[in-house]
Amino acid sequence: MNVDELDQYIKSECKAYDIFIEKAREEQNNKNSRRQPNKRFNPEKVEREAQKMWVSVVTNLQGKLKSDKSLKKAPSLRWKSFMMENNILESFEDSMGELELNE
Repeated sequence: MNVDELDQYIKSECKAYDIFIEKAREEQNNKNSRRQPNKRFNPEKVEREAQKMWVSVVTNLQGKLKSDKSLKKAPSLRWKSFMMENNILESFEDSMGELELNE
């Protein structure tokens, strides 16, 4: 399963994306407010930065899942079964709820 497929699967099966992106937007807005007024990002740039943070999280998760030998070259269906059997999405969603973004 590639990163885009995993991203879509997460977005369709749990609230981790919604939880994370809200926190990421808040963090990016806080960072933006600390910038000098003439160097502040517009709202679209802030959103892109929050989305980049999400892609990084999903890429990291995909890498960790891929390290399991049973998933190396497995089809997407096997990945989904593995995630269901091991409660990966529930744990991922819980971790997003506990996540604190402060730089």
